Amino acid sequence: MSRAATPCLSASLAASPATGGNAGALPGATCAFDLLSEIARELRPGVIFPICFDALLRVRQTLRAPEVTLQQLAGAVRVDPLLCARLLRRANRLRPALPVTGLRDAIAQLGGERSRHIASTVSGCQIGCARQLTHVDALSRRLWLHTLRTAAAAYVIAQRLTPIDPDEAMTAALLHDIGAFYLLDRLARHPQAAHEQGGVEALILEWHETIGEALLQSLGLPVVLIDAMRDHEQPRSAPVLLRSLADIVFLANVLAGGATELYGDPVCHVSQRPEPIRERFAELLPDIEREFAALRGVTIDDIRPDPRRP
Repeated sequence: MSRAATPCLSASLAASPATGGNAGALPGATCAFDLLSEIARELRPGVIFPICFDALLRVRQTLRAPEVTLQQLAGAVRVDPLLCARLLRRANRLRPALPVTGLRDAIAQLGGERSRHIASTVSGCQIGCARQLTHVDALSRRLWLHTLRTAAAAYVIAQRLTPIDPDEAMTAALLHDIGAFYLLDRLARHPQAAHEQGGVEALILEWHETIGEALLQSLGLPVVLIDAMRDHEQPRSAPVLLRSLADIVFLANVLAGGATELYGDPVCHVSQRPEPIRERFAELLPDIEREFAALRGVTIDDIRPDPRRP
């Protein structure tokens, strides 16, 4: 299972117009293709990478408290997509016959003590990685805030407009850009690969969906969560009726700015333009902002208005 994702990513690399020699040891990689090929070979359930400093600080502060409720633990873990994925993996190994698709249910299945131990172990390893990535703090934080805003939008959309479990929707949204964080970690350590392909953001935009899907597959997460994040940046007809978790994640990602605001990417399909979607769901925006604030651990009064948003 730990290598199940490799063929998927390898096939995508084989179809890429990029060309490079055989990938050797990672420190010697000289182009983006070599680096991506190496990533395809190294994906495994135990892979560690940081999300951003703010997320790591929030988790560590919570874990240091002598007494932590399940609600507080869930609130801390929700700010870190890798922790979410690792807890889901462990919960599903305990109950393989009935997939666990929401973080709340995963923590309930594992129990507070075991969940806290997993979170402490993973976040402790992330600290060592994060020390080497301070030069990309601004981009990692932007990715992180986009992830939290997408998760907040998914939660509210599911709660208000569908019968889908809001916690499942939020969890799927928290995982939707996990490949971007993993790729940022690798590119930050090998800047030449990104330079050859037009910069870190351009390479992340092109490859984060494929790498994220492969990573979630390597972790053995439920198919419904993987399907929900697949091709979430690709043009499609904006769903009128929200029938699936994938519909919710797609719309939540657009509401949170999508590639247009996150990467400054011009879009050619109306379904990917944030403003029409925000107009369509205008009545949900205040609730989304409240959930976004809650995920960040701040009150709504502490948030400065964003002039780009209605």
